Amino acid sequence: MMLCDAHAHLANLSKKVDIEPLLAAANDAGIKAWLSNALTKEELAVYERLVRLPDFNLRYSAGIHPFWHECDLELEDITSLADQRKIWAIGEIGLDRANKDHAEMRELFIEQLKLAVEYSLPVVLHIVGHQQEAYNILREYPLRYLTHGYAGHVNPMQNFLKFDMFFTISRRIIREDKRDLLKLMLNSGRYLFETDITAEYVVEGEKNPLLRLLDLVEQCSHISGIPINELISVQAENYEKLTGERL
Repeated sequence: MMLCDAHAHLANLSKKVDIEPLLAAANDAGIKAWLSNALTKEELAVYERLVRLPDFNLRYSAGIHPFWHECDLELEDITSLADQRKIWAIGEIGLDRANKDHAEMRELFIEQLKLAVEYSLPVVLHIVGHQQEAYNILREYPLRYLTHGYAGHVNPMQNFLKFDMFFTISRRIIREDKRDLLKLMLNSGRYLFETDITAEYVVEGEKNPLLRLLDLVEQCSHISGIPINELISVQAENYEKLTGERL
């Protein structure tokens, strides 16, 4: 098995648990790669250490989140990381209806898209609400995108499929009320799987939250009727398209 957790917050998770044994156990279980995310200056130092761990295929992105209150990264941080080629992508960035300062959020989104163009980097997107506005903005920036955790309506996603865009399948869209969206993602062939794990999401008594990915893939196979090996093969191909590296 060659799985990738395509959106996680491993540095954040490490504030609550000893991350290295969890990574080792997940690796043994078939989770061979992580696309993780930095949202604070403190997390950048953690990733400097994590990416040097032997035997783990871990890449991270960094961006100014459209809403998360603990995000303290600045454009200068993202520029420096991109200039040093430390990040595989810029993000997670985007639009979130919970942010009441819409003008500033939109401006930061566009500025980071411009950085992605300048450094030829993919972008990890966070789009909650404002789908049409996001679509209109993204038309101006022909980049490669990974939209994380999209759980909106089907019609906006059909628009997003016009772009060079991939999507992560999360627990949110294996719910019964999201089956049409799940079907569209699977039929598009442009999917990977994510846990979106953070310290906040750890359940008391849970031995290894990284292993949630295995359960997610199994549930997706059960719901869709697509064999697990086919799901894994498609996500591996998409990982290579996004990163330029094979699982």
